[in-house]
Amino acid sequence: MMSEQDAAKLHSTRLAMSTLDHIESGVILLDRQRRVRFWNHWLEQHSGIGAGEAIGRRLEQLFGELPTVLLDAVRDACELRLSRLLSHQLHPQLLPLRRQTAAGVGSPLFHSMLLRPLAETEGLTLVQLHDITNAVRRERHLRDKEQVLRRVHQRLSEEKQFIDTVLKTISALVVVTDTYGRILSINRSCEQQTGFSEEEVRGQPLKVLFSIDLFNNLVDGPWQYEEPRPFVCRMQSAAGEQMHIRWTVKSVGEPGQPPRYLIYTGQDITERERADALLRLEREILEMATAGEQPDKTLNHICLALERQLEQCRVAVLQWTEEDRLQVSNGPGLAEDFCRRLGELQSGSLLSILLPGLQSGQLQVFVAEGSAPRWRPWLALAQDHDMAGCWLMPIHDSSHAPQSLFAVFPRQRTHPSAHEQMVIQRIAHLTALILERHLQQERIRYLALHDPLTGLANRSLLNEQLLRSIHRGRREQHPFALLFIDLDGFKALNDTHGHDAGDAFLAALGHRLKTNLRATDCCARTGGDEFVVLLEGVADEDTARHVAESLLRLVSTTLEWNGHALQVSASIGLALYPEDGDGADALLTRADNAMYGAKAGGKGCIVRLRG
Repeated sequence: MMSEQDAAKLHSTRLAMSTLDHIESGVILLDRQRRVRFWNHWLEQHSGIGAGEAIGRRLEQLFGELPTVLLDAVRDACELRLSRLLSHQLHPQLLPLRRQTAAGVGSPLFHSMLLRPLAETEGLTLVQLHDITNAVRRERHLRDKEQVLRRVHQRLSEEKQFIDTVLKTISALVVVTDTYGRILSINRSCEQQTGFSEEEVRGQPLKVLFSIDLFNNLVDGPWQYEEPRPFVCRMQSAAGEQMHIRWTVKSVGEPGQPPRYLIYTGQDITERERADALLRLEREILEMATAGEQPDKTLNHICLALERQLEQCRVAVLQWTEEDRLQVSNGPGLAEDFCRRLGELQSGSLLSILLPGLQSGQLQVFVAEGSAPRWRPWLALAQDHDMAGCWLMPIHDSSHAPQSLFAVFPRQRTHPSAHEQMVIQRIAHLTALILERHLQQERIRYLALHDPLTGLANRSLLNEQLLRSIHRGRREQHPFALLFIDLDGFKALNDTHGHDAGDAFLAALGHRLKTNLRATDCCARTGGDEFVVLLEGVADEDTARHVAESLLRLVSTTLEWNGHALQVSASIGLALYPEDGDGADALLTRADNAMYGAKAGGKGCIVRLRG
């Protein structure tokens, strides 16, 4: 019979076995020979092996080939009594357990295994298996998300690095601000152009930092929705030069929401603006020349236009005088005192310094500094009028002899930039063409209105002057006289000595007449040996006859030519305005008829028709 104590002990053991059989983890008891002594229900469910089949057999007999690490751990626990923990992270392949589903065999079951010898038993070892499938799945899910985030972060980092590289290398100026216009960052090109580092400008207002004069699109308060149109402004570079920047602005933010920040992209269009301004100036000069503007007006316009192109400079045109001195012929932006003192500060040494550069057509640069005594008056003049130096550019005509030159007086810079040199040289060349064209037009006009042999007025100019005198006489009751001169014996001179002698005599007579008559009088050659003299302001016949008698003596003066004495006389017809006619044709006819009367009266005399 079993004692009550043994019965109680047996009951307790059965209760413990029943408890182990229903817990939510696997429990195996192994003896010293590694044979299964207990196999709970959890294992039956996930291994597909019943307890009756498992009892008395080893694990490798139940599952076939198992990992070496598992077999070694079982042997060490059963035979050497060593505890061991096999984790999924270190030993992912243990027993081939699977989760059972209603449809059949499910997915693999991830588990860890604890092997612990039991001290109060006869060599039994407890093997406990824990289901960590959900933990493994969570870990894998987190690891997958981490990998996705890492890839996204890497892609963003690469994109940011790419964008930073682009922003640092592009030539455009890039400024990022918040909606209040405070600078957040600038790119390298902006640093180079402005001379400020990103650290220095961060947090500064955009208007103040760059001294931009046309940022009218900025607002004092926070930015709202609308983006401004592209605009152009001027700003000063780190080198002190004025730049023209075309800005575009892009707001960045969520649709329908106020922007988070603004990106200003500036493109340097200085060269384009300079080229456009130079082309406009050249077009204006050509239009003025085409319209027939006087040279003085054109040169004044060029000086003022150049002052707009060359900032902080005054421009003048200097002229070489017959005494080899320089004087300001056109300088609308210069003070009269400066022009006067400049004309007084001339010396032979100045000419020797300037002449080589002027003859070569090169731009010469003079700086307002020096210790030599000869420069002291020049330095005083420059200091009194706030000038840092002088840039001289000759204006060459077709003969390549500089008659005038551009003088540029800078107020701050001592040397011109490459662009300024190009502008001065191009305008000087264009000005030379304009002046030469004007001289050619004047020459054409002169030839059209003057006799080429004598240099006297021809019939066309005489008619202009006669009509002008008649209009003035009618308006102001201003009288004048007309003398019609015909040479006596000129045909005989030609026949005796040849036409060369006749031409020489006519040329000499033309010079005598121009020399002895007043500048207000007009003397014209109207035919081969016929001349007409218009005497302005002559009111009576006696005065006109007195002038005519002097002309008779002038004509009869002998001319020495190739060893011959050439001499002729003259017959002069006299007419007075308005007594002898109030029209050009009437006066000329009257004087012509009077001349024929003089010839009929014996030649070498003066006749005025009566009645």
